[in-house]
Amino acid sequence: MPLHARRSLLLLACLLCLPPAAPGEEGSGDGPALLIRDATLWNGTADHATAGQSLLIEGGMIRAVGEALEAPPGARVIDAGGRFVMPGIIDAHTHLALPVAPDRIHEEDPSYLTALSLEAARLVLMRGWTTVRDIGGPAQGLARAIDEGLAIGPRIYPSAAVVSQTSGHGDRRALTDLHPASGAVLNPYWQRYSLLADGPAEVRRAVRESLRQGAAQIKLMAGGGISSDYDPIDTVQFSEAELRAAVEAAADWGTYVAVHAYTDAAVRRALAAGVKVIEHGHLVSEDTLRELKRRGAFLSSQSFGFVREYARRGDSRRARKAELVMSGTDNLMNTAKRLGIPVAFGTDSFGSLRAYRGAVKEFGYRLRWFTPLEILKQATSVNARLLALTGPRNPYPDGPLGVIEPGAYADILIVDGDPLADIRILERPAETLRLVVKGGRIYRDTLTQ
Repeated sequence: MPLHARRSLLLLACLLCLPPAAPGEEGSGDGPALLIRDATLWNGTADHATAGQSLLIEGGMIRAVGEALEAPPGARVIDAGGRFVMPGIIDAHTHLALPVAPDRIHEEDPSYLTALSLEAARLVLMRGWTTVRDIGGPAQGLARAIDEGLAIGPRIYPSAAVVSQTSGHGDRRALTDLHPASGAVLNPYWQRYSLLADGPAEVRRAVRESLRQGAAQIKLMAGGGISSDYDPIDTVQFSEAELRAAVEAAADWGTYVAVHAYTDAAVRRALAAGVKVIEHGHLVSEDTLRELKRRGAFLSSQSFGFVREYARRGDSRRARKAELVMSGTDNLMNTAKRLGIPVAFGTDSFGSLRAYRGAVKEFGYRLRWFTPLEILKQATSVNARLLALTGPRNPYPDGPLGVIEPGAYADILIVDGDPLADIRILERPAETLRLVVKGGRIYRDTLTQ
């Protein structure tokens, strides 16, 4: 049996062996309608929450929002008891298909990696993260399993394999490994996680391959990275012609390109090529941010609070890279805020289950630059606008995400306390998160059970 066929059977076996959900976490609320009443409702865009609201959910969508809604026959009614009700959280930058360090991917059994990703997806959803943009890695199979009800997790906007130049941030070969162009046998990392491409024609082919695999958007590595060993942070990766080839190939499918980049040179080259989303950007200047705003591009950045801790651990090459990146974070966030540039909410979680568990700390980290209201908008309606750039490749096209309004997807959280006053309560989901609804289905309920 071919290797890819054996791997597929292993993945399927892992999916079929999923244990049943724990009581109070999943499985209730699959009836024809759900009415939540007496909610202090924050809709994802307003500057305040409104008390005494009700919302009616039917067919996985929000059908009505108002003060005195009647429950249809047979509907389940949940009394929020005046608690805070908000849209589900969206993570604009995570890696559910990278549950171990990238350098370990080729060492692990594929079925074990799948089991870790399944657990990561479950952990994320149970913390109120109802949608994620997986911005690099083969998460498309995981997304399909979740959508088909075979697994528990958030909605996923997959990027499939990232595209990197030789010696770029996605080139994870050891120094002694041959280049794939030399006929080297590819390990699983190269087969599913990263595509090396040099020159416009190869870049165009690689983008098309990721789209064929099921990417909703395309991820390119346009500059040096922290977790890779052979590309300094200041390196500029891909020529403008190569980047433009990627943008054109993605646009032919109605979607967009996002690039990993930290520096002025890398970001400006990407913007000139028509790239719509900059991931990270921690070392850019005010002039570059003004150019980003002028072109209407998105800034998808992170606090990198966990990187701050990593940079303190020693004098390794990666620690020095992390320290360099962190040196620009205050300037990036403060300048973006002053210029009125929305900053998407992302965590860049990968490498271990601990990373996904700790992703909730992003709320508190951002208080260094933003108010609780600004952070909540970033994690809901701002991120939803970013996801909508996928156009016809949008895997969830039936309504808006990140808001509570008629016609939107019914992704709802009920929370003890007021995140608009103390957003850190979202960092303690075991204590404060009472109900998680995704697509009208209840996955976590400590309110009525």
